[in-house]
Amino acid sequence: MVLPTQAFRSTAAFALKNMTRRTLASVGLVIAVVLLLSPLQRLVNTTTIGFALLLAVLFTAIHMGSKPALAASVVAMLGYNFFFLPPILRLTISDPQNWIALAAFSVTAFVTGQLSASAKQRAIEAIASRQEVERLYSELQSAFEKASQAEAIKRSDLMKSALLDAVTHDLRTPLTSIRAAATTLRKAQRAAQVLDPDLRDELIELVDEESLHLDQLISSFVELARIEAGDLTLTTTWGSLHDVAQAAIKRAQILLAKHRVVVQIPANLPLMHIDVRALAEVIYTLLDNARKYSPESSVITLSARTVEGNVEVSVADQGKGIHEYDLARVFDKFYRGKDISNSRSNSPGGLGIGLSIAKALVEAHRGSIWVANDYASNGATIIFRIPIREEQE
Repeated sequence: MVLPTQAFRSTAAFALKNMTRRTLASVGLVIAVVLLLSPLQRLVNTTTIGFALLLAVLFTAIHMGSKPALAASVVAMLGYNFFFLPPILRLTISDPQNWIALAAFSVTAFVTGQLSASAKQRAIEAIASRQEVERLYSELQSAFEKASQAEAIKRSDLMKSALLDAVTHDLRTPLTSIRAAATTLRKAQRAAQVLDPDLRDELIELVDEESLHLDQLISSFVELARIEAGDLTLTTTWGSLHDVAQAAIKRAQILLAKHRVVVQIPANLPLMHIDVRALAEVIYTLLDNARKYSPESSVITLSARTVEGNVEVSVADQGKGIHEYDLARVFDKFYRGKDISNSRSNSPGGLGIGLSIAKALVEAHRGSIWVANDYASNGATIIFRIPIREEQE
């Protein structure tokens, strides 16, 4: 059995032996270069010879390390002085300018050697770090793959708990507002107090708006549950997109009170084979989404046109648009962006399920939906296309 102290001594002895070997190899290389250049001292100027010796030092620094490079730079400096600076074959210098040249060479050889060795060491460390990260990632991936069903159920329960907390918060918010407004009205009635007409109207409007918000949340949860259960069936009939749009706008009338909606639907737009309720839900969701993420008094444009046998509908707002890294995920369930405060003008509450429901309803009509940023008006446009006539299977 090898004791830890013996193992440490063995490792230290091996490292010292390896360092000695690399140092001798570096010094030998520089000596070889000096001896090869010495016959050329009368044909080549000292500057060129200095550069050649510097290349030898750099080579040792890259391949042998910093300490061997330090030894190589000392040998190169001595060789440069002895063989190439007058008086030749003496370790003395007669011309003061050659002192400057020798000093410059010595500093340059030392600094470049150390920097090159340091850069090589950092590269080695970076490679080692990357390999370690890859190893840890592989182990983590393997651990996930080998996780037991109990762990998977536990994580699922945690996700459900977090989702339930978020749903509870979203439902409690409008209920709290409604209860506060109702309490104020009830106290005034019991005390026979005459409320200010503006305050009374504001409280009634608050109850109306929050009730609508609550109804919208519950409808979204019910619709999402139907989609997740695979119970999404369409009742299609021939309908007018103009009528569908007007129904959606009427439903969102209170929500859109602080915005101006511009409808651009041609009168000659053909009838469509659609589920009127489902398509009205899609347009309502897009209008509500545009309202949430655009400033008050701004314009929301609802337009439509025919494109290659499809009806293309778009809803454009005048907000700040959507970040590029959010475009691919805006229709994912419960996704609300990596940086909501910067990606759109407001930061409304919500679970991020409206657009995922809209996507499911559009795709149920054999259509497609996507988002495009309008860089001219700094807004976002959500577009969907639905075939004019349902394809026969």
